[in-house]
Amino acid sequence: MKKLFFLAIVSLLVVAANAQQEELSPLQYNPSVYHATKAQQPGKQHRYLIDKGYFVVSTDTLQLPFVDDFSTNNAATLNWNQTHITDTFRNVFGTCLATEGVPLIEGRFINTASWSYSYDTITQQFDSTANAPMAFTFFGPSTSNCFLDPPSAFNYWNTYYRYFVDTVGRIDSAFVDATDVIYYAPLIFFVQGEPGKLWADNYAYINNTYPVNPPTIGVATFDGLNEYGLPYNNSSSSTNGRADYLTSKPLDLSAFAGDSTIYLSFFVEPKGLGDYPDLEDSLVLEFKDRDNQWRMVWFQAGYLGLAAVPDTFKQVLVKVDELPFPYTYYFPTFQFRFRNNASLYGNNDHWHIDYVKLDKNRSANDVDIFDIAFQYPFPTILKNYTLMPADQFNFPNDLADSIVLSVRNLDPNANNNPPATNFVKGAKEIFPSPVVIAPDLLVTFNAADYSATQLSPATEYAIPTTPNWPVDSLITTSRVFIQPNDNRPGNDTLNHTQVFDNIMAYDDGSAELAYGITGVGLKQFAYEFNLNQPDTLNAFQVQYSQVEEDVSNLVFNFYVWDSLKMNDYLFNAANFQRYSMDNKKPYYIDSLNGFTTYKMDTTLILSGKFYFGWAQTDTRRLQVGYDLNSKLGRSHMYIFTGTSNVWKQSSIATDGSPMIRMIFDSNFKGGTSAFNDLEEDRNSITVYPNPTNGFLNIKSEKSNAQFDADVTNMLGETVLREQNISNQLNISQLPSGIYLLTLRDAQSGKMFHRKVIKTAF
Repeated sequence: MKKLFFLAIVSLLVVAANAQQEELSPLQYNPSVYHATKAQQPGKQHRYLIDKGYFVVSTDTLQLPFVDDFSTNNAATLNWNQTHITDTFRNVFGTCLATEGVPLIEGRFINTASWSYSYDTITQQFDSTANAPMAFTFFGPSTSNCFLDPPSAFNYWNTYYRYFVDTVGRIDSAFVDATDVIYYAPLIFFVQGEPGKLWADNYAYINNTYPVNPPTIGVATFDGLNEYGLPYNNSSSSTNGRADYLTSKPLDLSAFAGDSTIYLSFFVEPKGLGDYPDLEDSLVLEFKDRDNQWRMVWFQAGYLGLAAVPDTFKQVLVKVDELPFPYTYYFPTFQFRFRNNASLYGNNDHWHIDYVKLDKNRSANDVDIFDIAFQYPFPTILKNYTLMPADQFNFPNDLADSIVLSVRNLDPNANNNPPATNFVKGAKEIFPSPVVIAPDLLVTFNAADYSATQLSPATEYAIPTTPNWPVDSLITTSRVFIQPNDNRPGNDTLNHTQVFDNIMAYDDGSAELAYGITGVGLKQFAYEFNLNQPDTLNAFQVQYSQVEEDVSNLVFNFYVWDSLKMNDYLFNAANFQRYSMDNKKPYYIDSLNGFTTYKMDTTLILSGKFYFGWAQTDTRRLQVGYDLNSKLGRSHMYIFTGTSNVWKQSSIATDGSPMIRMIFDSNFKGGTSAFNDLEEDRNSITVYPNPTNGFLNIKSEKSNAQFDADVTNMLGETVLREQNISNQLNISQLPSGIYLLTLRDAQSGKMFHRKVIKTAF
């Protein structure tokens, strides 16, 4: 990362020095990861599976080929280790612990009983009591695979002072020193590894929002953040060190000794939509040999400046070489891992890897992947927003005229024999009425290196608007897929669920940068929204993204204006102010999805265009998440320049969307999430993320709550039932659709009902 966070990625002077400035800066944390993992964060101190943790994992061994294109998340599930402990050993020592990477502490002990002394002042004599021993576990003298043999039990005692009366009647003491110096681990957990996964840990961020022009949809991103989306070390912006790991499960290479055709390949890109790695940063590939030693086999350093950073993914091939005897990679539990050195202070120094492939019968020239895949997620089907309320939706005017879906062809056979690729597209309404709104349509296109397939929702979709329009909620699903699917079907299909509920937004929910304004004097920001018909504004959401300093004590006011006039010295926005919420501060809490929700103390009926924003006089930046993957909000950003006293369009040159959302719902019952002090909400629950393609997290205001869960489909049939769950429910096995979740508090019997949406992707 650029070690001075104060230097913005994009810093545009609007007028002059000391005047208002707009800035885009790196994030210090990953809001989406942080808020998705809050339930697992408290008290979880263990980090690395192999070289910096106290876990010994017994897991399944994989066979060649090993292939991961990151279109699905094959990393270990967060918190799996802590919840699947099979045995626990205390005070463990053995010759191979250090080579296994287990962190050890030094202790000095004696191998015979130690004593505690007391002195009787009446008899003037000492008495002694034997101390209880410390139990130790010894896993043998082997220098590798030390956990394969049964452990032995030993007792040791702490050193002590022996007291006595000398020959002249004086009290004296003698220190009984250690007979053994032991390097041991206070605690080791034996864990059953997670089946069905490819990777043994989860420190890298599996995502599809940070890469630029990836080989396939989805990458593994390495940065300065841990698995919870927080800095590894935020004590100093100059702290640099080992950060993320991505470690394969064991692979059995024992049958390939002497085989010179085993290669590991992958694609790598620095920066992407993130922060470029500096010279002191690096990405490293390591192989583990039979003696459990990690050997560096490939290394890429960072860059001197932005101009030197490549703007494309590069493919790397590394041979699995035979080592000098007695070392070897060809043994039953070979592993490889990627790791990075980075600033440990924040979300920075990004590397992205894609399409990792380890297989036999390859060569140094084997660069062909034989795959055709989508590169990016399915975008919003809307023209002007990513989300909008159902009763604001105007069919077909609010649907996008054209959506471009990028396809990457890594298959030379398909490239050389066009036309070769069938593309199928279709859509359904799943609520309030299950109905086809765009029948499956097959289109054939020539598979060049890069292709662009298109949808036209405005003309291809037919969404019913009668007889009961408008509706409170509308949910549609769109699906596109390449036909026939090849050997990697996960990257051949895109699914998108468009929820029309009560939120109007320009962003996609992921922040890649932080937006703010700074300078002397009054600073104001305004975000333009446009309603198709009058509606009731009842709340709003802001995602705050703390960057180089904590501004939680920065005071500002929120405003709603029903008109702004650009470049007019005589225009006074105060005359068009419809609402204000004064003396607020940013909050970096709550937010199951990263947003802080503010419920307005009075509802506001608005129509046509209106403007929402804030005003501040503090010279520091109010730091709001900035989404680089949605460009819809950029043209609706306005600022007030204090020196010229006029409103102008934002001068930020980078397309994106500030993460501020409007909630239109006169019946909205949510409280201001930053306070959470409403009596009626204290025993409520929240279910998130919703929609989801897998797990539902359950957040209860009641500590240690246990629930019985029933999930029913739209026909009233119970499709899933679980008992004694606390914070998570897995619905990944259910088909896509809308379900009713009923949670019953096992102690009080109180029932909670939530509508949940299960998506395919």
